[in-house]
Amino acid sequence: MKHLLLLTDADRFPFAAPERAAAAAAGADLLSLDGHDPARIVTAGGGAAAIFVYHATVDAELLDQLPQLRVVARCGSGYDKVDVEAAHARGVEVVYVPDYGTEDVADHTLALLLACARRVPQSDRALRAGQWLPYAGLGAMQRLRGGTLGLLGFGRIARAAAKRAHAFGMELLVHDPGVDDVLLAQAGAGRALDLADLLARADALSIHLPLTPATHRLIGAPELAAMKPGALLVNTSRGEIVDEDALAAALAGGHLGGAGLDVFEVEPLPQDSPLIGLESAVVTPHSAAFSEQALAELRSRALDDALRVLAGEQPRNPVPVPR
Repeated sequence: MKHLLLLTDADRFPFAAPERAAAAAAGADLLSLDGHDPARIVTAGGGAAAIFVYHATVDAELLDQLPQLRVVARCGSGYDKVDVEAAHARGVEVVYVPDYGTEDVADHTLALLLACARRVPQSDRALRAGQWLPYAGLGAMQRLRGGTLGLLGFGRIARAAAKRAHAFGMELLVHDPGVDDVLLAQAGAGRALDLADLLARADALSIHLPLTPATHRLIGAPELAAMKPGALLVNTSRGEIVDEDALAAALAGGHLGGAGLDVFEVEPLPQDSPLIGLESAVVTPHSAAFSEQALAELRSRALDDALRVLAGEQPRNPVPVPR
């Protein structure tokens, strides 16, 4: 039986020649759809057996309009935009790539931290504008060595970022109740008593949490005010975890020394966002995992698992069944 595969957001993340060849070898037809508008997904993929999603929201309503669907392949490590319970109730498997971009996002985390600490974007912009800024014009730069990196969450990416920060001579402090003392000891990290303790002691805070009802806007005005004056904040996890208006106010008021952000509450980041005009905010377009190597691995693994499901085999990386 010939299966139809629907690739959404193909304008940004097209399948390369190896993935197209693998789909053809499996006897599948691949349909590429620009963007992820639900109505267009339904129109184009009404007969799709598999759908590959980057930014699309796959809820019960959409699932009901895709009656032939057998597998949702989330091209990423998170699946908060997929109603996994609704999918399983309809006999649809959900797969993902749990370790996608681990090394790349860890690299990006340190890049944002360094960019903030060393005022790299400000220096670059000034030099291109013909200015050779003195010390006073650059603003206070920070040395990483000897500082404390607070890690909010200690999953794969946080642990990889911790290794890099440790190489820069930073002390590591973790708040993650789900991590045991052995793992912390192996990483050379200390445990914060609670979130308040982490915020009070960190010279830089790096956020590594999934988006859940409990983490939505977990870092708001009170939490930002509890951070050290001049502290830095980096977020490469989910934008909704940080109250952006409160963050912009903390930066504009000078309480925080800088913020490096790859994720935002609304993406693309609106041009009227208060973060846009702040020199102390370093912003990138949710691109932390966009290395050529990471994207190639992502495409091939998502496709492989989808084809395994369609062949009646067990996927290598099914999303955990909700309990």
